[in-house]
Amino acid sequence: MGRFVNVAEGFIDYRLNILGIRVNDATCQLIARQGEEWQALGAPRPLPVTVPSLARAAAGGFDELHLTACQFLTEYPQSDLAAVLSRSANFLDALKAS
Repeated sequence: MGRFVNVAEGFIDYRLNILGIRVNDATCQLIARQGEEWQALGAPRPLPVTVPSLARAAAGGFDELHLTACQFLTEYPQSDLAAVLSRSANFLDALKAS
């Protein structure tokens, strides 16, 4: 799994085995694998979104999107996911850095 860029549609997917997060220039959304396809779950959320630390996430009180972000960063610690979600990284630069 990992990071997948779709320049034509203007989004970046950060995928784990079953769940992931799709980010575009203004929103993010939880996605789920259905066969070979990835489908959006729930409503898009406006950026910025802050990713909690793994310890805070383990303590509870966070939803699936936050927990998926924590898990992704645990598996891919060098990922730009937190920076893209928080808008500390420019989305268009991240999109071009495929």
